[in-house]
Formats: sequence, structure tokens, C-alpha cells
Amino acid sequence: MNTKNILAALLLMVSSSMMAEECLTITCNGKDESISLPTIQRITFEDNYLKVTTTGGTFLCPLSAVEKIYFSDSTDAIEALPEQEENLTYQDGKLTIKGDGFLRIYSANGALVNLAKVKEGANVNLNNLPAGVYIVSMGDKTIKVRK
Repeated sequence: MNTKNILAALLLMVSSSMMAEECLTITCNGKDESISLPTIQRITFEDNYLKVTTTGGTFLCPLSAVEKIYFSDSTDAIEALPEQEENLTYQDGKLTIKGDGFLRIYSANGALVNLAKVKEGANVNLNNLPAGVYIVSMGDKTIKVRK
């Protein structure tokens, strides 16, 4: 079994049991890179590189330099998320949406707490959720909400 297959199997096995965590952390050349799970669009192995495509860009690491891959609850990734986006805004307990699509709301530990199909101009009331930090994602937009 080659390195690509081992890493792919590890990611699939761990992700199925650990999706409640917030970040995928990759140790590459001695440096940790934490990537917020809601922002990850695709993980691939191309041309001897681990490639993680996110809503904010791409992370590349040579497979030979990957030392460790694990899920963590780092708050650094949440802090890096914007609090407002053009299509997602939160104010006075209401989330306003521009556009149509599937809206996902995650708790700070990565658990999906709400999934809804929304239409242009929808207002989603978040008052039923306990106080805390949430990750709201729709399409390629992801924001952090402090409630």
C-alpha cells in the first residue's frame, strides 16, 4: 500500500469518527496548519502533494513532508473567519441571507445544529440557540456568529 492510499484511508477513517471537531490540523515540515472544517471543500492527493482546497484558497504540502494529520478544536481557525459576508449577515439575533441554497449552522465544536434550504431574502432567527460561537455556511460563504 503506497503513502497516498495510507493517507486517504486515514483521513476517511478519522473523519467519519471525528467530524464533530472544528479543524483539520496538518503538520508539514514541522509546522502546524489548522484548517476550519466548514471551509474545506476538497482534500486530494495530486502529483505527490496533499492538497486541501478551502473557500479561502488552497493548502499544499509535499506528501514526503506530511508528519501528522489530525482533527483538533483549535479556536484559531474560528477567529480567522469573517463575522459578515456580502450574502450572510447577522444582527440582533437574525441571520439575513441573499441568494438561494442550503444553509448550515455548526456549533463551535463542529456539530451541525441546523440545516435548511433557504431562499433570497430569508431571515433565520437564531434565538433558539444557546449563547456561544457558531459557524454559518452557505455555498462558498462562511461566517462566524457570536450569539
